[in-house]
Amino acid sequence: MKEINKLVDLVTYGLKSNYDVINLTGDVDNPGKEQLLYNGVLNGQYPTDESAAEGMYQSDIYDQRFRMLKSRLRHKLYDLLYHINFEDPGFTHTTKVELECKEYLHKAHILFKLGEHAMSDKQLNKCITLAEENQITQALLEAHELKSDILSHECKPTDFEITLKVIDGLRILNQQEKENQDLFLRIRMLMSKSIHSRNTCQDHLKKAIVKTEKLWNSINSINVFLNYYQLKTWLFLLDQDYNGLYKFTVEAAKVVSKAKVESERFDHGYNGYLASRALLASEKYKEGYAEAKAAYKFMDKSTERWFDHSETYFLLAMHNQDYKLAKKILEDVIKNPNYSRAPEITVGRWKIFRIYLNFATPGKDMLKRVRFSDVFEAAEHYYVESSGYYFTLPLLEFIHHVNKDRLDLAMNKLDEVEHYFFKHLNEPGKNPREKQFYKMLKTLKALDFDVEKTKPKTEKYLSKMIEKRSYAPFSDFEIIPYEHLWEVVLVTVKKLKLATS
Repeated sequence: MKEINKLVDLVTYGLKSNYDVINLTGDVDNPGKEQLLYNGVLNGQYPTDESAAEGMYQSDIYDQRFRMLKSRLRHKLYDLLYHINFEDPGFTHTTKVELECKEYLHKAHILFKLGEHAMSDKQLNKCITLAEENQITQALLEAHELKSDILSHECKPTDFEITLKVIDGLRILNQQEKENQDLFLRIRMLMSKSIHSRNTCQDHLKKAIVKTEKLWNSINSINVFLNYYQLKTWLFLLDQDYNGLYKFTVEAAKVVSKAKVESERFDHGYNGYLASRALLASEKYKEGYAEAKAAYKFMDKSTERWFDHSETYFLLAMHNQDYKLAKKILEDVIKNPNYSRAPEITVGRWKIFRIYLNFATPGKDMLKRVRFSDVFEAAEHYYVESSGYYFTLPLLEFIHHVNKDRLDLAMNKLDEVEHYFFKHLNEPGKNPREKQFYKMLKTLKALDFDVEKTKPKTEKYLSKMIEKRSYAPFSDFEIIPYEHLWEVVLVTVKKLKLATS
């Protein structure tokens, strides 16, 4: 209890005056001003400074009482950042251990400044143990540097000299990792700055990979390996070498399993996600199923990664025309208790998938109610970098109206497809699959929707469309491949002819 008594003493007499903890539920019998302001913000009463000043003091934002109240609440909320729970599954293992090390270091620095060297050293030892297990070099270096300060104060020359030798080695390693991290961050910036920047940075990327691989082989650092892993992944994606990417994910997992790098720091879930994505792009659907299933064990159902990975699994099933599996995956996602709390972009994307699955099998398990307004709104979250596949949405509306015997509305939707094509997709050298698909639709319309006459006339377009099948990196997949969507259109048009004959 000696240590606990000392901590109680330090905290009781060392905290700022008028400090108390905000109740995050807002459920307080006799709340103070800070709590009242917090409660108002929590309940949406005070979206602006003006509304808060009026609500708290019936005054304006220049009232000194209001400004001081805001300042006090702000400080309390900042202090609560120290108590955020990073054990949540949404945070990586690396994030957790880095912040835990920082917490030990922060406590150690405070205790050192208070003259409590023994207690400070305890915190440093905890940090060193954790940092060594996870190769957190920066934390290791800082912990040993503070330890040397303590040893100097306590006049322990032998331990001091031993610690200095450790520090010398850590400084060299830390500098090498820092320089490599600077290189990695520069490439990451080029990859995310713009599409043009990303597509023209291959030479810089290749040079960075060579340097990083050489350094990793030299010092066997997990921090350098993780940079190398991401850099190589980007290069495979830019080169559209999906077979190479899949092989790389398998090799990376083997490297980790052989303990050449710290296993806990390696994101096995992300590796499985990449492997599944690569197999989807390579059109190896059955192999993709196996990878997708295996990767789930590394993902928590409450995380965005789980939803992203389920998306890949769903698309594998859709591209393989395994609609029974696709429906099961969709149901699992919607039944996930975290789905209702998922970000808007996640929910939006799954709305898109649901409606495409509905039209993949016309006449079977059709939705009784289709809200295209929701789908067009949600589409903004799916067609991130490519406007090409967007023009299939009015095509789905065409199919829907035919199924509902609303033929005039159906024809209007075909006109929308044509308008969208010429406005967004007719640029020379771009959108090759969309252009062939449009030619097929145009032929169908010119032949008065006669399916039997249309099939031989569109074979050349269909062949060219298949030849152009590829997956552009960093863009969204076709949800129903155009080849199968064409079959769905033809089935629908037969219904149209029967309805008008």
